[in-house]
Amino acid sequence: MPSLIIFLMPGLLATSVLLTGSATSAQNQQSNHNVFFGFDFVLQPLAIKWACGGQREQDLSQIQTLVSAFPEDAERAELKPIVAALSNMASGPENLSQILGAEVNDQQVDQLCAVAVSLKIDWVTPEVLVMADESGAPEEQEKAWADFFAVVEGFQ
Repeated sequence: MPSLIIFLMPGLLATSVLLTGSATSAQNQQSNHNVFFGFDFVLQPLAIKWACGGQREQDLSQIQTLVSAFPEDAERAELKPIVAALSNMASGPENLSQILGAEVNDQQVDQLCAVAVSLKIDWVTPEVLVMADESGAPEEQEKAWADFFAVVEGFQ
């Protein structure tokens, strides 16, 4: 499975520029690796899931667990304001265009929502985040994330 944290799909989501700007700045400010560098490639799919009516509280709780484990990295990556902004944007499928930074038609909304609602990050522990090793991800989540990215890739 492509790494969820390092997975870089050119043109995936236009708002990546906003989100990676903070993480990139954090990366450049310190020579130490910021564990949240590239985490926007997890957050944006989750925001899509939330906009589609998928369960949000467990994801937010897991993100908070990760932030608590790495508060300095989270602060340098400006993770809390990014999560708050995405959570606010994710108030319904009609906001998917805003989250994606591109217009989507009804068929694309249906496709995105069909694959996004099953995404989870409850298996991403602080140790997994540090090691960038998703080898312990449940098989159904490997498939769910791969299916999500396949749908998004099909839009390009």
